[in-house]
Amino acid sequence: MEKKIFLSVGRTSTKEQEDFVKAVEDFLQNHGLIPQTLGRTFFSSMQPLKAVDDLMRQCYGVVIVAFERIQIEAGIEKRGSPEEHRLENTALPTVWNQIEAAMAYTLGHPLLVIIESGLRSEGLLERGYDWYVNWVNLSKAALNEREFQGVFSDWKRRVDEFYKELQEDPDGHRLSVLYQSGAGNGKNDFGSSSKSEEHATTTP
Repeated sequence: MEKKIFLSVGRTSTKEQEDFVKAVEDFLQNHGLIPQTLGRTFFSSMQPLKAVDDLMRQCYGVVIVAFERIQIEAGIEKRGSPEEHRLENTALPTVWNQIEAAMAYTLGHPLLVIIESGLRSEGLLERGYDWYVNWVNLSKAALNEREFQGVFSDWKRRVDEFYKELQEDPDGHRLSVLYQSGAGNGKNDFGSSSKSEEHATTTP
């Protein structure tokens, strides 16, 4: 049975980005997975955050594809503090990659993270969490590299296990996720929240 996969990706702005996203979508489909992206393959009348939550709960895994959205040629971080330092040629992805990664983790979804080489490593899009971060060039060839193939196979296995677990005991999984995320005691795994007026995939 084909399984829905939430694909977190911002609106593409270059041919290179669009070609890579299509390559990822084709790659997933060739492995029996159905990529779902708000504003790209799935549309809703709800507010973006609610729509993302609704769609993600229909899926059995999440793929984060982060590429350049903002390029800072020159800037200052922590201005006026003892830790002030300059930023030069710093590339950032859409903030929705961070939001959707956090939501996926809270829901217990297996996460596959693909990040364009050269992006700033921060937040949930950096190594050291419960998932492996794949730094790649935006080319179809990156999906055929041995390292990516191995990481994908392991992620796909966890998607299959997650699907089976939900089919056998959906209520039990929900309670487990609530406990792990701290939802049952008013706590969560993330110390801060992010807001955005517009979802990256729905902005003009």
